[in-house]
Amino acid sequence: MDERITFYPPKRTGTVIHITLMLIFSAGGIWGIWGVSTVEMAPQLLPYLALIILFLVMVPYLIYHLYALHRSAYILERGGITLQWGWRSVTLPMDQVKWVYRDVDLEIPPQPPALHWPGSVTGVRKFQRGPEVEFLASRAKRLVIISARDRYYAISPFYLDELISTYHDLIELGSLHTLPGESIQPDLVITEITKNRLTLGMILAGALLNISLLLWTLRVIPTRESISLGFRPDGLPRQALESVRLILFPILNSTAYLANLVLGLFMFRSPENRSLAYILWAAGVLTALLFHIGLRLIL
Repeated sequence: MDERITFYPPKRTGTVIHITLMLIFSAGGIWGIWGVSTVEMAPQLLPYLALIILFLVMVPYLIYHLYALHRSAYILERGGITLQWGWRSVTLPMDQVKWVYRDVDLEIPPQPPALHWPGSVTGVRKFQRGPEVEFLASRAKRLVIISARDRYYAISPFYLDELISTYHDLIELGSLHTLPGESIQPDLVITEITKNRLTLGMILAGALLNISLLLWTLRVIPTRESISLGFRPDGLPRQALESVRLILFPILNSTAYLANLVLGLFMFRSPENRSLAYILWAAGVLTALLFHIGLRLIL
């Protein structure tokens, strides 16, 4: 039999839910930006700003979880088991795997993490009678539990019984060589970035420029009743608008910065794509500078 067999979790339901949630939060963010552009007084900004903040926080969060779902696999070899979920990867040498059972075969099945939904059942929970259980699954039921030396792992292969029988077949064949144990956490990407002065400098510069633009805008709005956004072709100032519309500057700038930051993080993981990450993060700094220049010219 093939010595390297790959199983995948169910992905359809999780994909539909993630895309639906992203569309909902994106619609809320667009509505928030439209609302900010139409309000006449600062207190009216609050509900629209809340929608925009939800959009800026939740959409990148959901994008990563959707990416993790589609970059998930459970790979069985004679030398060990590799579990892949997004940026999380763990390799269990076969001699460290104690047993592999379905969750319903256990006396007390492990409970899923408190925060989970179809397509993203991830996190660590304490088993009632045993070590911690790390979930790398797309559903909360019909799981396979792998007992390793230090903790349990809960996975959700689409073909549950086939994975277990494959494991037993590989055990019977024995291993010609044992895979080296490995555990890669998502935060290793952040750790690597912080060690690189160039990347850390660009990210921090973009963040500081975002903060300064926001503070500058909030300082200007109370001091002016109206502003004119540029000039018409005949050289006359455009029709004056309420100064509260200036809040769109930091909102649009923050949206562009976060988009470049998130895309850059995905690119940075691959050595051959790191130049693209540098370009994206540099573009975030340049965009913030242009917004500062634009605000200065308006004022």
